[in-house]
Amino acid sequence: MAKKNPTGEPKNGAVITFTVAECSEFHNLGEYHEGIQTLEEAAAIYREIPPERMHGIPAIGINLHIEGTEKWEDLQADILSGGEIDISVIRLLPEFENHPQVQKAVEEIIEKFPEKKVVDF
Repeated sequence: MAKKNPTGEPKNGAVITFTVAECSEFHNLGEYHEGIQTLEEAAAIYREIPPERMHGIPAIGINLHIEGTEKWEDLQADILSGGEIDISVIRLLPEFENHPQVQKAVEEIIEKFPEKKVVDF
């Protein structure tokens, strides 16, 4: 349950972290890192995964945690997967689409990986 402020409205405090998966299809195959605080750190981990032992398509994801909620209620989506940055996936998750921190993180991913194709349906 989200914490309430004095006006009765839920607080919108949120924490954005990043994930890196060696296999975007099944995160439990190969390396999986979560709770990464910065995109720079996530990018470094992503680039260190040796391509010769890839179990699948590597990915960087965004995790959205709303303060006052349980961790299992967090939303996570892989945004960069293989050679693409799929920003259309955000429209499927209203919490992501309407959250300024998520939008900023997506912009940073696009800037950090100019060689990746941006997909937006």
